[in-house]
Amino acid sequence: MTLLAPYLLLAASAILVPIAIHLWNKRQGKTVKVGSLRWLEASASNRWSSIKLNNFWLLVLRCFILILLAIALAKPVLEKTPEKEPGKKAIYVSPELLCSSALKGIKPTIDSLLLRGYTLHSYTPGFKQIMQGRWQKISQSPTDSLVRNGNYWALLPALAQLHPHKQDSAWLFTSDQLRHFRGTPTTLQENINWVPIALEASTNWLQTANVISQDSIQFILGHSTREGTTYNRIRAAFSGNAQSIKLADGKAINLTQQGDSLWAQMQDNEQKVFVRKAPLRASIVYDKDQQPEVRYLQAAIQAISKYTGIPVATQTIATAAAPDATTDWLFWLSSGKLPETWLQQIQKQGTNVWLQPSIEPATTTAHFAATAGYINVKQLATDTLTGNYTMLWQTSGGEPLLVVQAMGKGNVYHFRSRFSPGWSQLGQSAQLPELFLPLLLPQPEATFYDVRAISEKQLKPGIKPILASIKQKEQQQNLMSWLVLAAFILFLAERLLTTSKRANL
Repeated sequence: MTLLAPYLLLAASAILVPIAIHLWNKRQGKTVKVGSLRWLEASASNRWSSIKLNNFWLLVLRCFILILLAIALAKPVLEKTPEKEPGKKAIYVSPELLCSSALKGIKPTIDSLLLRGYTLHSYTPGFKQIMQGRWQKISQSPTDSLVRNGNYWALLPALAQLHPHKQDSAWLFTSDQLRHFRGTPTTLQENINWVPIALEASTNWLQTANVISQDSIQFILGHSTREGTTYNRIRAAFSGNAQSIKLADGKAINLTQQGDSLWAQMQDNEQKVFVRKAPLRASIVYDKDQQPEVRYLQAAIQAISKYTGIPVATQTIATAAAPDATTDWLFWLSSGKLPETWLQQIQKQGTNVWLQPSIEPATTTAHFAATAGYINVKQLATDTLTGNYTMLWQTSGGEPLLVVQAMGKGNVYHFRSRFSPGWSQLGQSAQLPELFLPLLLPQPEATFYDVRAISEKQLKPGIKPILASIKQKEQQQNLMSWLVLAAFILFLAERLLTTSKRANL
């Protein structure tokens, strides 16, 4: 029991009043003078010599009533600490591990945790629970197959929300394949045990196909292992009709005609690649303010063409002239508004448009993380992005650097800086062609087949302690009303006892 106002216990000193009354109050008997005594002179009697403690238990009762009232005034409460709730315990397994023979290696650990009361979930949005029957079926005969790559860093905040308390425990099993990690990692909560599993995988796929001449076709084949990803260019004879082309390693690529389009498909692979018959066309429209940007774009596009062997036809046009209507890419480096005719071309013909800021920028000290290091960004546009967009490049501070918005069949890319040295180091970076390659020649399947490994040091973000665990709020029960009730009952008993004694006199 705790007193919220203990200083009010001084009111208990009021028990001195009934004690004094009891000591002072000597009940006098009736005096009857008889005989010659009535002629004697009365003398003063010493009252203190006749003090006696009368009705001891009545005194105790009255004092106890005052003590109870004094304690009630001090606001007594009874504190109860609730029992701690048991922590939530769960295991999370990524989809590619559930579809891999490597699952046999971690099955004993998972089974041991399940016997200790853990629940099993897939490491996907929603964290769907895997019931015991399905787990036994999956773990007994796992099969190796590629699955669509999620972003495991992006799921960490949602996982942390499910286990916010220190007594919670989560085990996370994922592969260490680079394709599952994008963007900037968030810190890892200390009650989450992340166990990366090395997957020994090797993939082959057809990246691009281009008709080089009337009788020649070029294929770019991708090959990925834990150590890295390589591309190989192969040229083969081409008759112009649908056919099957045998490669040197014994594999075959089948060509099929669908309407006016020619498609290539690698043997034992469901992926189809559009065969480009004409060079890639890019138009750069500029005004005087952004004329220095042209040479950086031209250099990047030429490097991509030389590396891939895919011909790219580039034209540079002053703002006053009109670009080729058949262009695949339009780089609009102008402060003028994009013509309405081009907006229709984007929607109907699938043209891609690149826009750069023409407004006054804001100075920044951010940098952009690329594969070979950091690229400094000195100025960033202050415009506000609206509508739905996908962020492709971002600065170290999380600011969008390059975003894309879908518009009909085409896309609009918003680059919020420039390539000139006064804006960024992108134009002087040897990584610029590498950054442009997946934009000019979309590679949606490249990341799917990429099985390179990421180092465990890079995979696991920093550990974040749980600053605030469950706050055990003490439950307080106020005892004041019960003490007042007890004092009232004792007061009634005191009144009955006093009345009874008077009646007997």
